[in-house]
Amino acid sequence: MSNPHAPSFAHSFAAGIRRNAVALISLAVALFGTSYNTWRNQTTEAHRNTRAAAFMVLDALGQLQEIADRRFYGGDHSDANFIAGWGKVNVVRDMSPLISATAESDARALFDNWKSGAEKLEAHDAAAEQAITQSIARTRGQVLQELRSLN
Repeated sequence: MSNPHAPSFAHSFAAGIRRNAVALISLAVALFGTSYNTWRNQTTEAHRNTRAAAFMVLDALGQLQEIADRRFYGGDHSDANFIAGWGKVNVVRDMSPLISATAESDARALFDNWKSGAEKLEAHDAAAEQAITQSIARTRGQVLQELRSLN
């Protein structure tokens, strides 16, 4: 038989909540604070990685444009120049996925234009030069847009 004077479970539970309200509120605030801090740290790290990749890509794009111009306008048809161009276009292709899917797509298009047009630059193929230069400009514009969108 149950004791009629014994407090009910619901009454005991409510009394326990009241007694420990400050501790429970502190626990809730600590859990929320930890969750927010973790989310913020992950967001900050993702932005830091995006910025670092974007700056590397922008630097490589500038150098690639210079290489393309030297091959097309300056007559620098050396193997070193050609190899440097491949190095820069590969950096752009490899780092662009860290920036965005659109930057990655633009970098792939640039890689394809470089692949099909790099050897044509020394023959003064204006279409190849224009395709490469436009791809560089498109990729640069997308990377800059991504940098501006970080907050």
